[in-house]
Amino acid sequence: MSATCWTAVVRRLRRRGPTVIVDSRRRQAGRLRREVARAARTYARGLGAELPAGLLVVVQRVVYEGRQLNGLLQAFDGVSGNRRYVVHLALSVNGRQVGDDELLAALRHQLARALEDIVGKPVLNVPLDLEVPRVRAGAPIVELRPEPHERQDGHERRAVPFQRVEDDQAS
Repeated sequence: MSATCWTAVVRRLRRRGPTVIVDSRRRQAGRLRREVARAARTYARGLGAELPAGLLVVVQRVVYEGRQLNGLLQAFDGVSGNRRYVVHLALSVNGRQVGDDELLAALRHQLARALEDIVGKPVLNVPLDLEVPRVRAGAPIVELRPEPHERQDGHERRAVPFQRVEDDQAS
Protein backbone atom coordinates (compact mmCIF):
# COMPACT_ATOMS: atom_id res chain seq x y z
CA MET A 1 0.00 0.00 0.00
CA SER A 2 1.43 3.38 -0.98
CA ALA A 3 2.03 6.12 1.57
CA THR A 4 -0.61 8.36 -0.03
CA CYS A 5 -3.24 5.65 0.10
CA TRP A 6 -2.33 4.75 3.70
CA THR A 7 -2.58 8.43 4.72
CA ALA A 8 -6.04 8.64 3.18
CA VAL A 9 -7.21 5.51 5.03
CA VAL A 10 -5.85 6.72 8.39
CA ARG A 11 -7.37 10.19 7.91
CA ARG A 12 -10.76 8.64 7.11
CA LEU A 13 -10.66 6.36 10.16
CA ARG A 14 -9.65 9.22 12.47
CA ARG A 15 -12.36 11.57 11.25
CA ARG A 16 -15.17 12.01 13.74
CA GLY A 17 -18.06 12.50 11.45
CA PRO A 18 -20.79 10.59 9.81
CA THR A 19 -20.37 8.55 6.69
CA VAL A 20 -22.38 10.40 4.05
CA ILE A 21 -23.57 8.80 0.82
CA VAL A 22 -25.20 11.09 -1.75
CA ASP A 23 -27.11 9.81 -4.78
CA SER A 24 -26.57 12.75 -7.11
CA ARG A 25 -24.29 14.20 -9.77
CA ARG A 26 -20.64 14.34 -8.76
CA ARG A 27 -20.40 18.11 -8.15
CA GLN A 28 -23.65 18.31 -6.18
CA ALA A 29 -22.77 15.12 -4.28
CA GLY A 30 -19.43 16.50 -3.09
CA ARG A 31 -21.01 19.77 -1.93
CA LEU A 32 -23.88 17.99 -0.14
CA ARG A 33 -21.49 15.53 1.55
CA ARG A 34 -19.50 18.41 3.02
CA GLU A 35 -22.61 20.38 4.08
CA VAL A 36 -24.34 17.38 5.66
CA ALA A 37 -21.22 16.25 7.55
CA ARG A 38 -20.51 19.80 8.78
CA ALA A 39 -24.13 20.35 9.87
CA ALA A 40 -24.21 17.02 11.74
CA ARG A 41 -20.94 17.70 13.59
CA THR A 42 -21.98 21.28 14.43
CA TYR A 43 -25.40 20.19 15.71
CA ALA A 44 -23.93 17.47 17.95
CA ARG A 45 -21.24 19.85 19.22
CA GLY A 46 -23.94 22.44 19.98
CA LEU A 47 -25.72 19.88 22.17
CA GLY A 48 -22.47 19.03 23.94
CA ALA A 49 -22.27 15.53 22.50
CA GLU A 50 -20.42 13.57 19.86
CA LEU A 51 -22.15 11.92 16.96
CA PRO A 52 -22.97 8.25 17.47
CA ALA A 53 -20.22 5.97 16.21
CA GLY A 54 -20.95 4.57 12.79
CA LEU A 55 -23.64 7.12 11.91
CA LEU A 56 -24.60 6.74 8.26
CA VAL A 57 -26.43 9.49 6.36
CA VAL A 58 -27.89 8.54 2.96
CA VAL A 59 -29.09 11.40 0.76
CA GLN A 60 -31.19 9.89 -1.99
CA ARG A 61 -33.74 10.90 -4.62
CA VAL A 62 -36.84 9.76 -2.68
CA VAL A 63 -37.48 8.37 0.81
CA TYR A 64 -40.56 6.17 0.90
CA GLU A 65 -42.13 4.65 4.00
CA GLY A 66 -45.76 4.12 3.02
CA ARG A 67 -45.65 7.65 1.58
CA GLN A 68 -42.92 10.04 0.47
CA LEU A 69 -41.04 11.65 3.37
CA ASN A 70 -38.34 14.29 3.87
CA GLY A 71 -36.37 11.96 6.09
CA LEU A 72 -36.34 8.66 7.93
CA LEU A 73 -34.27 7.58 10.93
CA GLN A 74 -33.51 3.91 11.43
CA ALA A 75 -31.82 2.51 14.54
CA PHE A 76 -30.24 -0.95 14.71
CA ASP A 77 -29.22 -2.68 17.92
CA GLY A 78 -25.86 -4.37 17.44
CA VAL A 79 -24.69 -7.65 18.89
CA SER A 80 -22.37 -5.90 21.35
CA GLY A 81 -25.23 -3.72 22.64
CA ASN A 82 -24.30 -0.56 20.77
CA ARG A 83 -26.87 1.13 18.56
CA ARG A 84 -26.17 2.15 14.96
CA TYR A 85 -28.15 4.83 13.15
CA VAL A 86 -28.98 5.39 9.50
CA VAL A 87 -30.55 8.71 8.45
CA HIS A 88 -32.22 8.77 5.04
CA LEU A 89 -32.81 12.23 3.51
CA ALA A 90 -34.86 12.94 0.37
CA LEU A 91 -33.80 15.23 -2.47
CA SER A 92 -37.38 15.24 -3.78
CA VAL A 93 -40.74 14.95 -2.02
CA ASN A 94 -43.91 14.39 -4.05
CA GLY A 95 -42.24 15.68 -7.20
CA ARG A 96 -40.94 18.87 -5.54
CA GLN A 97 -37.18 19.42 -5.31
CA VAL A 98 -36.01 19.94 -1.74
CA GLY A 99 -33.69 22.88 -1.09
CA ASP A 100 -30.47 22.53 0.90
CA ASP A 101 -31.95 24.38 3.87
CA GLU A 102 -34.93 22.01 4.02
CA LEU A 103 -32.62 19.02 3.65
CA LEU A 104 -30.43 20.19 6.56
CA ALA A 105 -33.51 20.92 8.70
CA ALA A 106 -34.68 17.33 8.16
CA LEU A 107 -31.17 16.13 9.10
CA ARG A 108 -31.20 18.11 12.37
CA HIS A 109 -34.66 16.79 13.21
CA GLN A 110 -33.49 13.20 12.73
CA LEU A 111 -30.24 13.81 14.62
CA ALA A 112 -32.18 15.16 17.61
CA ARG A 113 -33.85 11.77 17.92
CA ALA A 114 -30.59 9.86 17.40
CA LEU A 115 -28.80 11.93 20.06
CA GLU A 116 -31.55 11.34 22.66
CA ASP A 117 -29.65 8.25 23.85
CA ILE A 118 -26.62 10.44 24.60
CA VAL A 119 -28.04 13.80 25.76
CA GLY A 120 -31.46 12.67 26.95
CA LYS A 121 -34.95 13.63 25.85
CA PRO A 122 -35.89 17.31 25.63
CA VAL A 123 -37.65 18.55 28.76
CA LEU A 124 -39.22 21.48 26.91
CA ASN A 125 -40.43 21.55 23.33
CA VAL A 126 -41.95 24.78 21.97
CA PRO A 127 -43.15 24.46 18.37
CA LEU A 128 -43.05 27.52 16.14
CA ASP A 129 -44.81 27.63 12.78
CA LEU A 130 -43.97 30.62 10.60
CA GLU A 131 -45.68 29.25 7.50
CA VAL A 132 -47.42 32.06 5.65
CA PRO A 133 -50.30 31.02 3.39
CA ARG A 134 -49.36 31.48 -0.24
CA VAL A 135 -51.63 33.35 -2.62
CA ARG A 136 -52.58 31.29 -5.64
CA ALA A 137 -51.69 32.79 -8.98
CA GLY A 138 -54.76 34.17 -10.69
CA ALA A 139 -56.80 34.43 -7.51
CA PRO A 140 -57.85 37.98 -6.63
CA ILE A 141 -56.40 39.29 -3.41
CA VAL A 142 -59.36 41.60 -2.79
CA GLU A 143 -62.91 40.83 -3.77
CA LEU A 144 -63.58 43.09 -6.72
CA ARG A 145 -67.39 43.17 -6.52
CA PRO A 146 -68.72 42.65 -3.03
CA GLU A 147 -71.95 40.75 -2.72
CA PRO A 148 -74.93 42.91 -1.73
CA HIS A 149 -75.61 42.55 1.97
CA GLU A 150 -78.76 43.42 3.83
CA ARG A 151 -78.12 46.32 6.17
CA GLN A 152 -79.72 46.54 9.57
CA ASP A 153 -82.07 49.34 8.49
CA GLY A 154 -83.58 47.04 5.82
CA HIS A 155 -81.97 48.70 2.77
CA GLU A 156 -79.56 46.83 0.51
CA ARG A 157 -76.06 48.11 0.23
CA ARG A 158 -75.06 48.67 -3.40
CA ALA A 159 -72.11 50.12 -5.22
CA VAL A 160 -72.60 53.70 -6.41
CA PRO A 161 -72.85 53.81 -10.22
CA PHE A 162 -70.15 55.84 -12.00
CA GLN A 163 -72.71 57.94 -13.87
CA ARG A 164 -74.27 59.16 -10.64
CA VAL A 165 -70.83 60.13 -9.23
CA GLU A 166 -70.03 62.11 -12.37
CA ASP A 167 -73.43 63.83 -12.30
CA ASP A 168 -72.94 64.84 -8.65
CA GLN A 169 -69.47 66.30 -9.36
CA ALA A 170 -70.72 68.27 -12.40
CA SER A 171 -73.37 70.12 -10.40
